[in-house]
Amino acid sequence: MQDVAAVILAAGEGTRMRSDRAKVLHEIAGVPMIRYVVQAALAVVDDVVVVIGHQAEAVRKVLAPYPTLGFAVQKEQLGTGHAVLCAMPLIQPRIRDVVVLCGDTPLIKASTVRRLVDAHKVRESDLTLLITRLAKPSGYGRIIIDGQGKLMRIVEEADASESEKRVGVVNTGTYCIHMPFLESALADLKNDNAQGEFYLTDVVEQAYRMGRLAVMLEIDSSTEVIGVNTKAELAEAERLLQRGK
Repeated sequence: MQDVAAVILAAGEGTRMRSDRAKVLHEIAGVPMIRYVVQAALAVVDDVVVVIGHQAEAVRKVLAPYPTLGFAVQKEQLGTGHAVLCAMPLIQPRIRDVVVLCGDTPLIKASTVRRLVDAHKVRESDLTLLITRLAKPSGYGRIIIDGQGKLMRIVEEADASESEKRVGVVNTGTYCIHMPFLESALADLKNDNAQGEFYLTDVVEQAYRMGRLAVMLEIDSSTEVIGVNTKAELAEAERLLQRGK
């Protein structure tokens, strides 16, 4: 797709891995997990920007086989919204929509990325969010809807009330966002939250307040979009990959 770009967030340290290596460099079936995400993105769009930070040069090195990639450096870990902001100067003027992917979701399929983009374009939405349902949603941003079923906001775990923590529908961290809306929404982000970070999730609430069209696309296969944050999750991802899930 010539008018869609992808931004892959891969700057984090991944302390829960309890390793000196950046999280996205950990291998699944002998391949750094970031490569799986890059391959899924490149199967759908031509323009891919990877946001790097922790062990940036090592991440560049493992992605050397993909010479068309752009790299944006997030020097300070100020949140996902700030990470996307770092990538914006590398987005070409012809781009109308941006897909945001997480570098720690190695099981995501190109077909899912394409489905997200297609749904976004068919509805002509300002924002399309990939969601899923989890029996144990701990650690994930919860999806909050209004009385009409419209997407209102995403509440991060650290900021959620007890009732919000019981919501089983979660954010996968995968979006397709119309470029003009994304530019204006990023400019308005604030870091007045428990983490003191600029959350990309806040663009959802901005869309709701502004009356912009924000659409949810549910994926049944939650294993495809759940992040790999620990050694146990890394082993499970490899098991699922070998089974062809």
